[in-house]
Amino acid sequence: MLIELLERHPDHVEKVGPGVKEFYIGRTRDANGVFVGANAIGIWIRRVDGEEADFSYLSAIRQNSAMSDAKEALRTEVDERRQAYREARFASRDEVLSDLSGERISDLRDAQVVYVAPSWGQLTSRFAEGEGGWAHLAVVPASSGTAAVGSKLADRSQAGRWLEFHALHANLGLATASEASRRRQVSNLDWRPED
Repeated sequence: MLIELLERHPDHVEKVGPGVKEFYIGRTRDANGVFVGANAIGIWIRRVDGEEADFSYLSAIRQNSAMSDAKEALRTEVDERRQAYREARFASRDEVLSDLSGERISDLRDAQVVYVAPSWGQLTSRFAEGEGGWAHLAVVPASSGTAAVGSKLADRSQAGRWLEFHALHANLGLATASEASRRRQVSNLDWRPED
């Protein structure tokens, strides 16, 4: 969840650098340019290169853009597919291994669906590009109740195209949440669909 929130951050590339090793709780006095008390507690990012950065998660929560809104909707559209994949992996074999490390994942609750290659960012960016850009992916609340959680694509034919694109190009895998958070970030432009 923190990785997904970090993707929404306006300074995502600078915060992530070559990849996130882990998140940890630290004092804000260690940050530069903090607007809260120096002894407050915050979430920090420890990168794989050893550098550390304050998360500034409120910036990520408050930051909305056509891209972040569309990515949330795209994720909602394929969520059932992702969950079914995870459940099928656990139902089909005695031992489930991480597709990132090869280590055993003993419990379904510890497994997170990951995009092996292309990455989630690459997959969604290329779909958006094919639809005319992020601004052409309009979103609406995912439910019509009083407490809507998430969003979905407003254009249901576009949602159908997304599901087809996802089925054709997504390469799902399983990993622990810890492994998934430590993955090296790749450029969204480093992959192009062959079709």
